[in-house]
Amino acid sequence: MNQRRTITKEDSRTLWGYLFYAFALAWGTEFIMIAVYHFNLLSGGAALFFHFTILGFGAGLAPAYAAFIVQRKRYGITVKDFCKQILYTTDVGKTIFFIIVFALIQFVACVVQESYLGNPWYLFILYIPLMIFGGGLEEIGWRGVFQPLLEKRFSFIMAALIEGVIWSLWHLPLWFVPNASQGSMNFLAFSLYTVTLGITLATIYRLTDSIWAGILIHAWGNTVLGGMYTLASLNNFPNTKTLIVYAIQILVILLIMTFQKKYGKVSQPGSNV
Repeated sequence: MNQRRTITKEDSRTLWGYLFYAFALAWGTEFIMIAVYHFNLLSGGAALFFHFTILGFGAGLAPAYAAFIVQRKRYGITVKDFCKQILYTTDVGKTIFFIIVFALIQFVACVVQESYLGNPWYLFILYIPLMIFGGGLEEIGWRGVFQPLLEKRFSFIMAALIEGVIWSLWHLPLWFVPNASQGSMNFLAFSLYTVTLGITLATIYRLTDSIWAGILIHAWGNTVLGGMYTLASLNNFPNTKTLIVYAIQILVILLIMTFQKKYGKVSQPGSNV
């Protein structure tokens, strides 16, 4: 018999509070960007600086801000403890192993669909730190807080699917921000990608109990797809090849987690929330 899943009122308030702050902070800063471009309030270098500053430190860090706010309200967490939580892992060796495995999975999924842009390979080293701030730090909120709370109510895979859909909607205003990379993407293709990536990132978090592992894999995915290889799978309506690649990727990572559950140790949902 399946164990009945329940979520407490306090957990529910934390979950909805997180969503409110994550959306309000991100959408608020993105709507400011849209207004600035629409009314031509800035131009040239000032506009470029404003674009990357508000996108990176505003919308991009909104999930991290939201995670801190709700945990501060509920647990009284300090900035120091919050940073320790981000860097925490139960087993450094296992975490490094799964980072390598999941990085390879992401790389293969990209290479079989995309074309190499021809950039020097050493740019991987330069891109990854940039992509930690350009997407990776979202994991502090989405996988570090939101996903574990969802798992208190839903099964792992259902929680990951729900999280992936909400995560894609969270990005929606970027389609209306000039010069944002999402502007050329097909929203359905992007949503399928975020669901697949969301399941991948949720899995590595469950396997390692490490938010930092998810940050690195997220940054690695952004570096490979778009930084070193083309974005054809996101710019066009999903084709059969893309659907097959995503299905295989999800199957492989779920098999890895199943194997680890049987022969190793997997953290319980919400253990760090």
